[in-house]
Amino acid sequence: MRRRTLIQSVAGLAAILPIPRVRAWAAGTAFPGAQEDTLRTLAATVLPSSLGTAGTNEVAAEFADWIAGYRAGAEMSPGYGTPRVRYKGISPAALFQRQLQALATGALASNDLAVRRQQLAVELERAGITDLSTVPRGEHVVADLMSFWFASPTAHDMAYQAAIGKDRCRTLEASAQMPTSLVKE
Repeated sequence: MRRRTLIQSVAGLAAILPIPRVRAWAAGTAFPGAQEDTLRTLAATVLPSSLGTAGTNEVAAEFADWIAGYRAGAEMSPGYGTPRVRYKGISPAALFQRQLQALATGALASNDLAVRRQQLAVELERAGITDLSTVPRGEHVVADLMSFWFASPTAHDMAYQAAIGKDRCRTLEASAQMPTSLVKE
């Protein structure tokens, strides 16, 4: 038995316990569970096709890890000029599981990429999602997966076609150097 399968089995059992904190932890740990293929299909549908299958699968795995590491009640950065400290809400894992299940038989059921994208746009409109946030908000798995990736260092590097390394520290000596171009000449 693979370690990941064992962990998902234990988390699945813990998810049925009548202890709310244990259930919330288990839901996040088991994400995406049986919906792993659906999450991969979603990533391949909404993320740039230039990432390729391996790239979109990697983003889906990173998103699942982010959900597994989500800690309800964790202190959030208040932001510049805002003295009020905010705390994370409940884990969106259970909601995302239900949404992925519905998407598997609905918007993502088609083999045609254009049809899937059109149906996901309708799904987001129905959910009242009008824009992407700078960080995932836990409202809808589609919007949060997109927000998760588009705010990433990889997405910024692709957008600027340069190795910027957003949110990565550079030395003071390297700060004056232009980022390396990613465009192959």
